[in-house]
Amino acid sequence: MTGRGPSDEEPESGPAADGPSAPPAGPPRPAGRPPGLPWTARIRTLTGRRRALLAGGIGLVSVGLVAGLLSLTSSPSDSDESQAAQQNLKPFREAVYDLAIAPGLSYKDTSALGITENEITVSAAGSQFGTVSSGGGADSGRDVLRIGGRKFTRWQVDPAPRKDVAAGETAPPSEWIVGLDDGSELLDEALARTAAPSKLADVLDRALADPENPPQRVNRPKASSTSGQRPLSVNGTPALGIDTSAGRLLVTEEKPHRVLRLEAYDLRDGLADLRDRIEDGEEPTAPRTVTTGPLASSDAEGMDLTPVLADAADKMFDTLVEYADQLEAATDRGITFTLDGAGEMDCSPDGCSATQNFTGEVTSIARRERVTKGEVTAVMSATFTIDGKPAGECTSPQRTFPVRGNSVSGTLKCSNPGAGPLYASVAARVQAQAQADADRCGCKVRLTYPLRANTLIDARALAKVEARKLADRAKSERDGNACVTSHSFPSGTQVLLDNGATRAIEDIRIGDRVAAGDPQVRGTATRQVTNVFTTEGDKDSTRITVTTDQGSATVTATDNHPFWLGDEKRWKSAGELRVGDELSTPNGAGPVVTEVRDLRGPQRTHDLTVDDLHTYYVMADATPLLVHNCGGMKASDYVRGLVAQGKIRQAADFHYEDMVRARTGGRSQTINGREVDAVTSDALIQAKRSWAAIEKPKNFLSKSGRAQIKATLSSAEELGKRAEWWFKYGVHRDVRSYIEGKGGVVRIGFGD
Repeated sequence: MTGRGPSDEEPESGPAADGPSAPPAGPPRPAGRPPGLPWTARIRTLTGRRRALLAGGIGLVSVGLVAGLLSLTSSPSDSDESQAAQQNLKPFREAVYDLAIAPGLSYKDTSALGITENEITVSAAGSQFGTVSSGGGADSGRDVLRIGGRKFTRWQVDPAPRKDVAAGETAPPSEWIVGLDDGSELLDEALARTAAPSKLADVLDRALADPENPPQRVNRPKASSTSGQRPLSVNGTPALGIDTSAGRLLVTEEKPHRVLRLEAYDLRDGLADLRDRIEDGEEPTAPRTVTTGPLASSDAEGMDLTPVLADAADKMFDTLVEYADQLEAATDRGITFTLDGAGEMDCSPDGCSATQNFTGEVTSIARRERVTKGEVTAVMSATFTIDGKPAGECTSPQRTFPVRGNSVSGTLKCSNPGAGPLYASVAARVQAQAQADADRCGCKVRLTYPLRANTLIDARALAKVEARKLADRAKSERDGNACVTSHSFPSGTQVLLDNGATRAIEDIRIGDRVAAGDPQVRGTATRQVTNVFTTEGDKDSTRITVTTDQGSATVTATDNHPFWLGDEKRWKSAGELRVGDELSTPNGAGPVVTEVRDLRGPQRTHDLTVDDLHTYYVMADATPLLVHNCGGMKASDYVRGLVAQGKIRQAADFHYEDMVRARTGGRSQTINGREVDAVTSDALIQAKRSWAAIEKPKNFLSKSGRAQIKATLSSAEELGKRAEWWFKYGVHRDVRSYIEGKGGVVRIGFGD
């Protein structure tokens, strides 16, 4: 690699700058320039070149085109200024680094024309949900969900509810819909702006280190419409600001620094800057513009940013899971059905059924983007009334129908056995009345049964199996979030082995086989232990008491060790268990928690890594309880749990072990010792949690450091994979330049 190396750079170290730094003194005022003239009068004192530059700048502002005609030329003149610049960056870097490892991020923005207001939350894995409103009143708001690459919306207030709404009450939300905004790009643009925390952090980290557009600290914002200056704050929170190529980044003034807002530049402020520079006798420069990041290609004025911290993550994931569970009933607005006639309704004492023929049309967008295998999935729902009385409802099984051109047709049927008793009662009364009428007139009387079925046919957006996959994806994100931190059991805790015997967890060895469970299918299998861990001095534990067939039983675990809840079908940390929670055993029984007690005090604890299923059973006396292990990799903390969160995909020919092994060609070899922390189907990953990548680039790129980088690159090339370096706290530009110059990939936080 050519160019200046790390030895030519000052280390990026020094205390954080919590408040605005004093601006450097400006250049001396040129002789002969009147010091007291207003800025408009001073234009006349400029040289022809400067006057032309200013006139060009003002002209650009007047037509809204300001980028590219003037350039910024300032740069640090000595090491003191360079160190001061790094200190000024420190609060913003700290905020960006914390953003990179946040479980989620909430965005709030408004388009420049005020057409839409968006509040969208994004999980670390990239799933998005929130609300979009167009200012058309309380009934115009929509919820949005994007998961697994699929986008769904629904009305917050159903404009056509299927059930009557009592007077004074608000209709419930509609079902989830795809195709509601076909042909509109507003929602897609809003979702494109709201990236996962780690991706936005990567953009901001690059902007803070951009040598072409060096960031400039903002002491106070301009008051474009009034004289003087206003305090720098976001929604009442005192803030620090810095201008970057991604926009103006605002973070909390108080520690710990958190991101608050990213906003586009106000052209009025740019004009005020031109005025100030002229009054100070400085060279006029073009106002800043956004050239990278989510605001670069949108009309949004800016976005408020609220990282989802640990205490709010549970609510975020619960909402995501709740929404995903509702997708089985999602409909496709791009496919419309017309009923052929009134259909048929048949009733007997065994129940009522409805049969309906239909035809349908498929829009070109729906056919191009959502119709798979030339088929659409349809479902019919029917509501029955007998003699004016409600007789229940039914829903047909999902069926697929072939699409011919843009048309589809078919027949659906559903039944409701519950309507049988009401029909029998009404039929007996009608028959008795008819018999009485016939006896009175001595004639035949026709029986008339007052029956009615209202049918509705919807195009399902997802087949059942697709909906289930998206729901499982949401659950895996929630469950994986509990696995980011390490967890374990105290010495003496018994583990269930493959042969039904038990052994103390501290006596389990690599290669031993233990009983493991797949909680989603309630299956039990045996798996090999691939790693064991011992921790000295864990201080926070929970003692759990459950009721069993043999009476009460107890087990102790560190607060953050996940237990499987059999009734709720999710993982829950030991410290969050509550009385009444139902745990899980190999035979499907659900021991109920009767007591949860906090324990404090250091103790030696142990944990296992179990191949494939990453679960095992610990004994509460004689009762085995299903618990989770999160891979147990000895990588940095933030890599733990990535498998469960879906960020690292386990390839068929790789295992996650203490020393990650590549199994290729039937043989086992260690890749570069411990330098590879994780493996995906297409990449080798090194995870770096040290500040050295920022503050000590010379050390990071020492002779041995460069040798390690080259070794990993070589191993990746031999296996046909990428080599990636994931940095928890950010990376110095020289480190990034060296790795990327050698063909590696640099990511901040959790990576993509």
